[in-house]
Amino acid sequence: MLAITASGPANLDDFAPIKWAAPLFSSPEWRITNRSRNSEPDEDSDRFCRNTLRAFDGVQNWIEMYKAPTPGSSDTTHTILLCKFGAALNGFPGICHGGAVMSLMDEALALPMFANEVKGTGQFVDPAVTQWLAEGRSLTEVLNGLWVTARLDMQFLKPVTCPGVVGIEVEVLEKKGHKMKMRGTMKDGKGTPLLKADGVWVRVGGAPKEKL
Repeated sequence: MLAITASGPANLDDFAPIKWAAPLFSSPEWRITNRSRNSEPDEDSDRFCRNTLRAFDGVQNWIEMYKAPTPGSSDTTHTILLCKFGAALNGFPGICHGGAVMSLMDEALALPMFANEVKGTGQFVDPAVTQWLAEGRSLTEVLNGLWVTARLDMQFLKPVTCPGVVGIEVEVLEKKGHKMKMRGTMKDGKGTPLLKADGVWVRVGGAPKEKL
């Protein structure tokens, strides 16, 4: 099964085992896309997810799903990350490394922020960021206005099988000014919770000032 999206066809066949998410593949309420941050191969941004996690039979397929905003709202508040990965993410034999699991959860919790940021600005990261770093500007200056992780509280419930296929469902609990609170649950194909997390994202420099 293919979902045609702005970033090209997303291969959904790998995620048929995710029984709780598969019915949503044909729902008009959900936008499905390959994971992308629109960075070029030679750019320094997003290298960890774009290159490192995918190397040596690591992440093999990574899909993001965004539910349409509720009536009267323009914000995305409900997202799902689907990921198929190989043995390169092993910690103990047959079990996904805890650091890899946490990285996937961190990325999943950021999906609502990413969706709303792109919608509002047309891009995730200003292309000038790389130039600013080369010029020696401080990280605070370079990151000003961007959303970053402020807190992650994770509860490991069950081992994550590796190689494996998982889904992470995320809902926004609160969005106020420069702060967003999200809750995510990583589940196996049957919907059994494997990992739960609460995260707080803040906008560096505070909320944008309203134009008069």
